[in-house]
Amino acid sequence: MKLKCTSSGLIYVKQTIIVSIKRPTSLEGAKVLGKPVLINVCNVVFLSHNNDGQVTFFMQNGFEISLNIFFLEAEQILNSAMQGKEDEIN
Repeated sequence: MKLKCTSSGLIYVKQTIIVSIKRPTSLEGAKVLGKPVLINVCNVVFLSHNNDGQVTFFMQNGFEISLNIFFLEAEQILNSAMQGKEDEIN
């Protein structure tokens, strides 16, 4: 499981596909401790590519979560979470 979403709008992101979690306005990036990262779909502003060309969830709080996956996979999970459907990308 690389990405998984629940009917309540949570997106689970496997730690191994995360390239970085950072807030561009801060001095240090956030650290991931090997556990899945949870994203609430209500906090996603948009999905796009960052300056380095990586698929990135841009969040309301200013964080950018960059992933090593195809854009269509991230888009599928985001759309499913917004519609309240369960989905998974392996």
